Amino acid sequence: MDFETANKVMGDVGALQRRVRGDRRATSVPLLVFGTLTFVASVIGPMLNVLSVLALVLLAPVGFLLVAHIYRRREISLGVGGRERSYKVAALVTVLLLPFFGLFLGEYAIVGLALVVIAVLQRNLQLGAWAFIFGLVGTLERFSLISNRVYTLANMLGFNRSNDGYFSWSSSLVYAVLGLALIAGGFFARHREGA
Repeated sequence: MDFETANKVMGDVGALQRRVRGDRRATSVPLLVFGTLTFVASVIGPMLNVLSVLALVLLAPVGFLLVAHIYRRREISLGVGGRERSYKVAALVTVLLLPFFGLFLGEYAIVGLALVVIAVLQRNLQLGAWAFIFGLVGTLERFSLISNRVYTLANMLGFNRSNDGYFSWSSSLVYAVLGLALIAGGFFARHREGA
């Protein structure tokens, strides 16, 4: 084998190693799934007040199972995977914990905590950071701490209509922005996984 052929083979092996690492890590999948669920819940929730409370409570276990299913299909088709078990366990844990701790902490805290635990087990810093942000922002907004800042900002800018419900949708806006941020993070992670 000459030098050029050996160099090309080594380049191909390096590219294959990067692709396998990206496929195994797959940070994008949970970010895209939970970003989409959060965004959909924020848009549909205000239309149906009951659904705003139940949307993520019902969809969180489904989201974990969807991520597990995607990882399983990836493992079957590519031969790379093995991460779906932790998401199946997270689905079961959220079903068990949400009725009890969800009333106090909120569903975003439970889902964020489950994703942080998964990120620690997988040694996935990027997923852990996004999971922490997801849980923190979702929990703070459960107590209207972020949407109240939207009211304050509106008053500072001269939009003094908060008394008549001008920003009654501010909580939905916070969750929509959170969902879109996770989706953007998922696409960024997907780009890095493909590189």
